[in-house]
Amino acid sequence: MIRKPIALLLAVLTLAAPAIHAAPSDLPASTSFPVAPPQPDSFTLTLLHTNDLHGHILPFPYTEAGRSPEENPSRGGAARRATLIRRLRAKIHNPTLLVDAGDTFTRGPLSNAYEGVADIEAMNAVGYELAAIGNNEFKGRDATQEQDYDGAQTALRRVIKRARFPWVCANVRASDGGLLEGVQPYVVRQWSGVRVGFLGLTTKTSAKYPQTKGFVFTDPIEAAKEWIPKARRDCDILIALTHIGADQDMLLAQGTSGLDAIVGGHSHTFLYTPLAAVNTDGVVTPIVQDGEFGVNLGRFDLTFLRGAKGWTLKTYHDEMIPIETGISDAPDVAAAIAPYTAPFLKDAGTLPKAGATPEERQRITTQVLVDAMRRATGASVALNPSGGGMFGAFHRRTVSYYDLYSAMPFANHVSTATLTPDEIRKLIVKKPGSIISGEIPAGDAPVAVAFVDYEATSEYGVPAASLTDTGKDIRDTVRDFLSK
Repeated sequence: MIRKPIALLLAVLTLAAPAIHAAPSDLPASTSFPVAPPQPDSFTLTLLHTNDLHGHILPFPYTEAGRSPEENPSRGGAARRATLIRRLRAKIHNPTLLVDAGDTFTRGPLSNAYEGVADIEAMNAVGYELAAIGNNEFKGRDATQEQDYDGAQTALRRVIKRARFPWVCANVRASDGGLLEGVQPYVVRQWSGVRVGFLGLTTKTSAKYPQTKGFVFTDPIEAAKEWIPKARRDCDILIALTHIGADQDMLLAQGTSGLDAIVGGHSHTFLYTPLAAVNTDGVVTPIVQDGEFGVNLGRFDLTFLRGAKGWTLKTYHDEMIPIETGISDAPDVAAAIAPYTAPFLKDAGTLPKAGATPEERQRITTQVLVDAMRRATGASVALNPSGGGMFGAFHRRTVSYYDLYSAMPFANHVSTATLTPDEIRKLIVKKPGSIISGEIPAGDAPVAVAFVDYEATSEYGVPAASLTDTGKDIRDTVRDFLSK
């Protein structure tokens, strides 16, 4: 836990919170709010925060190098996170809000299967109260279907509508110039008359995605300069909920005034100590982020004092609380996600052996992939970079569908190309560490070589025109191989 020196002993006041007030799209000069009770002289707010969950609903093996070089066999999980959140809420006697800073899905084992719905239902069950739009929220459709922008945007609207919490993003507009459907630039919460605003910002890099066709992205820092004064008219305290990365968060804080704190995401940064940026008024703005995949829960405590010029941040501290095996599952959350996870917990097959180290597991998983591709296609050789195109590896001999989709979340296809033995050798030289299945024949006669479609073009430079798509999903290919 990182603590800042306490200048004053501050009283903590607990009162029930009214509903969130969302900023209207036309933002009139003044916005009406319910008559607030007299404000206290001090106010403490706790933000429980996550970012870059990427569809990690169930516990999984993970190495957090900042804590230990050893792999922890079971970190994270939505049901555990819920238990920890409820324990903290029972102990914290000041207003508390649970927020996420974006990239709730995509690359997770269930994300593509349910186009983000399973991830949002997990967040609903856990009790999230606010979320930022991340770049991966625009990728609800499988990455292999990235040109289907209408499908991706439909998936985005579906999850936003399904969420039982509001979304914020101030720097993206729809093709008609209006805000994204169901998204507000900022929202305001009130506790005992203190109005706290949350301004959403996302990375501009999403503008390059085929899935965002028709959307207009503006620079998040320039957007903040426009929206901070507007939001400030409606709130006493303003916090940015961003998905732009820790470096950009620093530039955001340094290039603006009016933000009291930043809760960030996108760079997957484990900030064991909050960043402290000095804004254009010479005031420190703390920045927090809690890594990735829900292996931790961030707790960000902020205490403000009321003075002649309004509310001023006086003390803050942030800690990342590990989510590990000592935390039990919340039964209601486990039940809520079970309909989505149950089909994936069935066994897909058995490995010849399980690896003892991350490197060995990566090699074994890749070897299974290339052996499976060669068998499925009848090719003489199959090639893939070790770990290429994967987001994990098999940890146990018995492989479940969840394990399979964790390692290979995208519906890439097996493709073949006809190459000479010399051309195959040049590819291996080009990509050292490649895993091969089969023997490169002697002589000059060309043979069939199997690849993962994306790896063939992006890593080996095989022209797309030279590839034949077999139509076989690599996950089905591996499943069939392991089950025999």
